[in-house]
Amino acid sequence: MTYRDILLIIHIAGAGTWLGANVVQAVVPPVGARLGTAVLAGWYRLTSVLARRLYIPAAISILVTGVLLVLENEAYDFGTTFVTIGMAMIVVGAVLGTVVFGPGGGAAAEAVESGDESRIRSAVARITRWGLVDTLLLLATITVMVIRLD
Repeated sequence: MTYRDILLIIHIAGAGTWLGANVVQAVVPPVGARLGTAVLAGWYRLTSVLARRLYIPAAISILVTGVLLVLENEAYDFGTTFVTIGMAMIVVGAVLGTVVFGPGGGAAAEAVESGDESRIRSAVARITRWGLVDTLLLLATITVMVIRLD
């Protein structure tokens, strides 16, 4: 196994973590809602924690290994289209995590606990909408990486 192989495994594992967590965050709320408000509010509070404890480490591992993979390979540079798109996705993910998902989890939890249906719908809609955007952009980025769009 080469240094490049190790970097690529870590890079792909980071992307898989990000994508998998997005899918879980789309699936859990409807199930949590059927289990009660305490479970659903707890889930939304947990999503705020996941931003720091799961998404940030995954993004850092993707960023660091991506940079090292570019430095390792003379065929690609930081101006290559798929590399630029990958770097941009890290920025998009960081912004969404900071501006939408972190605060949104807390807002959704508070809305669920208060029983305010209007606030619940608003908070959940915002998280869901931006979660879909993040997931679609992530899938597009993975596709661009796989086909190595130049």
